[in-house]
Amino acid sequence: MSLTHSVKSYELELQTLASSVGAMGDFAGAQFADAIQALLARDVNLAQRVIEQDRQIDALRRDLSAAAATVIVRRQPVAADLDEVLAELRIVEDLERIGDLAKNIARRATIIADEPLTADICDKIRGLAILTSGQLRNAIDAYVAHDAAKAQAMPKDDDQIDALHAEIFADIIALMNASQAQIAPLVHLLFCAKNIERIADHATHIGEVTLQSARSHQPLRR
Repeated sequence: MSLTHSVKSYELELQTLASSVGAMGDFAGAQFADAIQALLARDVNLAQRVIEQDRQIDALRRDLSAAAATVIVRRQPVAADLDEVLAELRIVEDLERIGDLAKNIARRATIIADEPLTADICDKIRGLAILTSGQLRNAIDAYVAHDAAKAQAMPKDDDQIDALHAEIFADIIALMNASQAQIAPLVHLLFCAKNIERIADHATHIGEVTLQSARSHQPLRR
């Protein structure tokens, strides 16, 4: 095999791996969006679909981890290329956890589908989910484009998400104190809000990993 052909083949492997990670990010984002829709629209069928599709996220994580390991063993990348593959491994783990959190929201959605929910809290959870979806979208876009500026701005957006989550937490605790009958569904909403906030944390971590990789060499190989 010629050196030129070998280099092109190596570049193709890196591009395929990066593209697959981006596609996994899109799927994780769709799972999260569907879980929120299922929760707020009381759509048990959609919630069940999110739960069932989590197996696909798990399979993607296994396949991409194996593919990255194969690149390391076969190509023995060093320096920036090794950093890139290791970064992708970390991002895949974050995306798998986002899928798990979306599944957890969907499971709680099936439990409280018939419970009356406070409109104000639901509106705030919707707002929290919108901010978090934007954070995840920014993380994936920054990773795919190696956009250091977008990745660097993400912690500021995460602060806004944390503030709204704290507000929702306080509101739910107040409602629990006011109505014993609503404690059970409110507990589920409390955990749903926490899961959303944790998804934002994983998105922010993807941005941090992207920023570190972007700074290690300009641009990353693609």
